[in-house]
Amino acid sequence: MAAPKHKSISTISYIRYTLEFVLLIIVNVILFVLPWSLSWRLGRGLGLLAYRFFNKRKSTAERNVGRAFPMLSNAERESIIKGCYRHWGEGFISTLKLWMISKRKVRSIVDAPGFDDYVLSAQKANEPILYFTGHFGSWEMAGRYAGGIGIGAASIYRIQKNPLVNWFLTWIREYHHLQLINSWSGMSAFEDALRRYLAIAVVGDQFKGKNGLQIDFFDNPSSTPKGAAILTYKVKPHLVFLACTQHRGRYKIKIEEIPYEAPETLNDEWVQNIIQQLTSKLEVEIRRYPEQYFWFHRRWRDLDRAEAKVAQNS
Repeated sequence: MAAPKHKSISTISYIRYTLEFVLLIIVNVILFVLPWSLSWRLGRGLGLLAYRFFNKRKSTAERNVGRAFPMLSNAERESIIKGCYRHWGEGFISTLKLWMISKRKVRSIVDAPGFDDYVLSAQKANEPILYFTGHFGSWEMAGRYAGGIGIGAASIYRIQKNPLVNWFLTWIREYHHLQLINSWSGMSAFEDALRRYLAIAVVGDQFKGKNGLQIDFFDNPSSTPKGAAILTYKVKPHLVFLACTQHRGRYKIKIEEIPYEAPETLNDEWVQNIIQQLTSKLEVEIRRYPEQYFWFHRRWRDLDRAEAKVAQNS
């Protein structure tokens, strides 16, 4: 995959990026001195304010929740959306703070039965692990926790538009032993990271457009990345579905190894089957905690376009 082209930064953009960076540092300093119990409550309050006054993406969430849960009443769907705002408010504040707390504090607020033993055993045997998760719960806390086990871990991430913010977020994650591999690096870089760090996390539920697979997600087709399956075929790691749910300042991490038999030659049917299995596991967890999914993302963009076209022609 080609790397993004370097773009010159205008004076106005440079000023904006600098102000954003300064604001980020100020917020981080404030959160550093606030107790954890106050921080996540502050986040839930901000989420509620956003639900009431800054609902720019609410229509997207309404469409998505309606497609996922057509059997629910309007009041029930609205309750999920309201809970989603509060959850992501808590997640936003907690994400900024969780990279500044100690490893001991992380372990005091995370319940992850069997996770440490599983990872340490794989590391001892020099066997890589590929974690698959989605925009669900707190994947940031999952990365923070995984980075603290043994030799650490790696994660594929998307470069931030603001270079100063990108530098800071990269530095603080790598300080806590979560190595970041940018999504423009290509499959060879992902393979190398998985073999080198023995663990890499993939958030694999974003809309992929024409380059993705049509995968069933809540009984609706959705274009889904296939990289997790290709990486599994190339490196032959332990394939693990991971879900980290958020519970008012505390977290639960669930892992489940997905058994597979790699074919002699990579083929579309095998890739489709692997991605569908992983996506179905994610759907099960979302149904348990629907307010913890990122419904603001246009997961069914093809359906949005088709419905808009029908409405335009009618």
